[in-house]
Amino acid sequence: MHVQEVTSPNLRLGDETSYLEIYGQINKGLLIYDDGHSLEGYFPVDNDNSSTRAGIWLRHQVDPQLSVAVNVEGEWEPYSTGYVNQLTKGDVDWDTALWRKLEAYIDIAAFGRVWLGQGSMASDGTAEIDLSGTSLVGYSSVSASASAQFYRLEDGTLSSVSVGSAFSNLDGLGRKLRIRYDTPSLRGFVLATSIGQQMIPSRSGDTVWDVALKYNATTADYKLAAAIAFSDPGGSSRGVLDGSASVLHAPTGWSLTVAAGYENQSTRDRQFGYAKLGHQAQYFDAGTTFYSVDLYYGDDIRTNASQSWSVGGQLVQELETWRSELYLGLRSYVYEDDSNQYERGFSTLAGIRVKL
Repeated sequence: MHVQEVTSPNLRLGDETSYLEIYGQINKGLLIYDDGHSLEGYFPVDNDNSSTRAGIWLRHQVDPQLSVAVNVEGEWEPYSTGYVNQLTKGDVDWDTALWRKLEAYIDIAAFGRVWLGQGSMASDGTAEIDLSGTSLVGYSSVSASASAQFYRLEDGTLSSVSVGSAFSNLDGLGRKLRIRYDTPSLRGFVLATSIGQQMIPSRSGDTVWDVALKYNATTADYKLAAAIAFSDPGGSSRGVLDGSASVLHAPTGWSLTVAAGYENQSTRDRQFGYAKLGHQAQYFDAGTTFYSVDLYYGDDIRTNASQSWSVGGQLVQELETWRSELYLGLRSYVYEDDSNQYERGFSTLAGIRVKL
């Protein structure tokens, strides 16, 4: 899942050494999906690219070299782009509330940071680095805007192939009940590793582990972020290697983002590539305007000898005074395999995200 974080608290209680932060966001919109034979609209839909959520941070600085913190975060998406499709239109899944994070960390300046509890594994987000400013409505997980939609066969029959099963960015291990260690930053590099088990939303018996290397740097003209990870998801997978990088040229506002991944399974090897070109500038007093185009290609993602293509365009307009963003995303979904001929899918997702 996408790691678009909410970092601006609307309430902070305490002083510089011990304080409570409260944060959150509401993200609602309209999804229109054309499967080649029917055109359906879903409103008000929850944008699964960056879910509606709320959380708290409790932080305490014990001394200049030692700090501790606790994070609790939950989300609720009763009518999500990851749930609505041709068969569920109008149905609301009220039981989608879940705890995203229930974790704590201890940070020792000379040693690093140790995390414990439900939260991001070291590899979470390593295929999703993106400085374009448009990941709210489109990023390397291209299926997020319409993942539950089904493809139509050429004769108009609804197939069993969903957009979400045809596309994957092979991004690490997500969030688990885990123990994780991050080294101190050394010239922008941080090495992290973790081991854990899935407990939310359902329990899995597999113990999984990963290791990731991350990099961040900022100069007068450039901002650069990158990550690479190896993870062992268990099951039929023999390992996943994924990574991404994004660079922003501040004077011109242009950005370039790339991502790729490879998974060795017992029955096939899955792989994907992704690229995005973005631009940002302040045309209006209301805030910065971000826009981008991207391209995705996946090989053997769903089955052997299958191919997945997606082309997308994104537009995000900041409304700084209202702590909000308006957005529009357009995306085509092409899927091919040896068993059937499928129609092209096309999604339009428009909405607003409001930070609390």
